[in-house]
Amino acid sequence: MSTPAPARTLLLTGATGFVGQAVYPALLAAGWTVRCASRDPDSAARRWPDRTWVALDVSDPDSVTRALDGCQAALYLVHGMASHAGNYRDAELTQARLFSESATAAGLRRIVYLGGVAAPRDASEHLRSREEVGAVLRAGTVPTLELRASMIIGHGSLSWLMVRDLAARLPVMVLPRWLKSRTQPVAIDDVVVALVRGLDMPLPDSQWCDIPGPYTLSGRDILERTARSLGVRQPLMISVPFLSPRLSSHWVRFVTRAEWAVAREVVVGLKTDLLATAADYWQRIDHTQLLDFDEAARRAIARAAEDGPVPGVWGFIERALAATALTEPGVSRGRVVVSSVLLWALAALASQWLGIWLSVGPMALVLGLATLRHLGASALGQGPHLRWLAAGSGAGLLMAVATIALYEPVTQAFPSLRPDVEALYDAFRSPGVVVTMFVMPIVVVGEELVWRGLVLGKLLARIPAGAATLAGTLLYAAAHAPIGSPALVMACLGAGFCWSAIRVATGSVVAALVAHLVWDYAVLVFYQLTPA
Repeated sequence: MSTPAPARTLLLTGATGFVGQAVYPALLAAGWTVRCASRDPDSAARRWPDRTWVALDVSDPDSVTRALDGCQAALYLVHGMASHAGNYRDAELTQARLFSESATAAGLRRIVYLGGVAAPRDASEHLRSREEVGAVLRAGTVPTLELRASMIIGHGSLSWLMVRDLAARLPVMVLPRWLKSRTQPVAIDDVVVALVRGLDMPLPDSQWCDIPGPYTLSGRDILERTARSLGVRQPLMISVPFLSPRLSSHWVRFVTRAEWAVAREVVVGLKTDLLATAADYWQRIDHTQLLDFDEAARRAIARAAEDGPVPGVWGFIERALAATALTEPGVSRGRVVVSSVLLWALAALASQWLGIWLSVGPMALVLGLATLRHLGASALGQGPHLRWLAAGSGAGLLMAVATIALYEPVTQAFPSLRPDVEALYDAFRSPGVVVTMFVMPIVVVGEELVWRGLVLGKLLARIPAGAATLAGTLLYAAAHAPIGSPALVMACLGAGFCWSAIRVATGSVVAALVAHLVWDYAVLVFYQLTPA
């Protein structure tokens, strides 16, 4: 008669998190009695009533001691990035020391910690904290295995959520130079195997091991593969050198569902390669058949589908783009129009934090360049363009005179517009008159290429000229609405209609561009920006 195997009890910290939920069934299958830890065990027990829960506050010595009592091992999946604000790094180190000391007192035989791949240089606060926590745990007397992963692919992973939403929602992407950085994404299924087998592998001394995925991919590669797995079109990607990781994190904030306080730290950590320096761990645990990125992505997408469709406006946009990808070959007109309006509106929304020039200005430049790439010379209309320069200049001057003449009667009829106009011009004045005069032509050229060249051009190819002019004007005003200025929306409706009408009447975007420039310089510079 065989002797039953001794009971083995393990403390699973971070049990309600993405990795903790994924690893729990595998721990049971490996013969562990799992004690799940949570700061709020009552709430966790209501969600997962079939599991054993214990209260754990890793900042409280008594709480850690009680949670570890009777355990032989622990999985340390504690991450404090979202809960400690600016001092989360110090808090994580303090908690790791406390846990290591308590583990020694409890007689633990093994700690397995899931950290992050070490950056070769210029590590972010997040990556430094992950590495330092591992060093603290390995410095204790309990043998500790630190497993270092880069991006984990799976439903519930913050990194995966970010790239999934970007790929699903943005057919045109502005790629900062740092997205050339490379990493080795690993599937959550393989991470689970690494954690469970790490509890039993021979470990005479504490050590760290990388757990890379099977392929090295850049950020651009990851976005392209994700789009393919989602069944949406390959996004048009435009590389630019001027978006820093910290600035790009605001973009992630607007587009994805990822919690910004955490996503910001993750994005900032992507400015350098995150590659394994020692990849023999998979051989040591006899697990060498790793899931590739595409299969891991498909599994994550299938798992997310079990939760139902994405709700709200973003869900509608995702489904519309996916339907376009399935029904139309090439780059569809509808996709180009939708993506241009969406990107512009997001830049307008960002102006509330970055200001008009730092948000809409770069977007005008980037989308203008994308328009030229997509349409070539046809982005300027039919021409001949020189014939219409005088007409465009005259139209712009007439528009400026009308705008100045209408200002007083309109603001008297609607008094709330006056402070709005003043605030709007304060925003335009912020860089100074000289800078504004220099930057304005660049922004106007990009704006006209996008709105009267690309968007209106696509509309004219599908609907009558009058309807296209009206639709283009409404889209133009709607894309500026997130700036939050009713006066600007009114100006976009009036001036936008005029510029669209000029483009339709002449067939030349150049004529509308000249009218736009004349109007801007007359109304913004000589009338409003110059000192009174």
